[in-house]
Amino acid sequence: MVEGLKPVYEGAEAYIYYADVFGRRFIVKHRISKPYRHPLFDKMFRYNRTRIEAKILSELYLSGVRVPAPIMVDLDSYIIVMEYIDGVKLLKVIEGLDDDKLCRYAEDIGRYTGRMHKLHIYHGDLTLGNILVTDRDEVYIIDFGLAGYSMDVEEYAIDIHLLRRSLNAIAPEKINIFMNCFWKGYSGEVPSKMLKDVRERVREIALRGRYVSERLRRKYLRDRYVE
Repeated sequence: MVEGLKPVYEGAEAYIYYADVFGRRFIVKHRISKPYRHPLFDKMFRYNRTRIEAKILSELYLSGVRVPAPIMVDLDSYIIVMEYIDGVKLLKVIEGLDDDKLCRYAEDIGRYTGRMHKLHIYHGDLTLGNILVTDRDEVYIIDFGLAGYSMDVEEYAIDIHLLRRSLNAIAPEKINIFMNCFWKGYSGEVPSKMLKDVRERVREIALRGRYVSERLRRKYLRDRYVE
């Protein structure tokens, strides 16, 4: 817990707080201790995950990807202070979007995802619940708690598979237009060879079905507990 603040969200690995300073709101993310982890490993794990998340946020922000701007990092306290984005989760509004707005959002998401993957960064939990849209029709990607660095095309394809799967669960009738516009944005950011490899791997993952679900479960556990 952060002294003097009440969490607005209590996740499995971190608490989220609002902090208002001189009329401006910030997000405070505190990665919490887990009693079932060995104390030394727990400290190392939280330190490393906080460091990686802050580094990734900084790189993406400086590369023009719309993410919450990191303001301050306290590695010893496992805290990241970042910009507050006044928006709504895409999963809550996607069903009411017309095709033009849906396509604009999807193309932006594709562009930012492509830029992220070109930097060899994967999100790890790229779903409609981790995408915000603002009143100005700006798209932001949030929650990089499971993000990491990799040159494995499988990690990039899993990001896109997760995004498509979350869309299918909420608004399956919008998949075709969303994904067509997503790939348009994505293809403008990555080399043609990378685009070909990622698209092929996304198709392979969809065909692997149950095996992939189990691999995703193991990957989630790995990213949570092993650094």
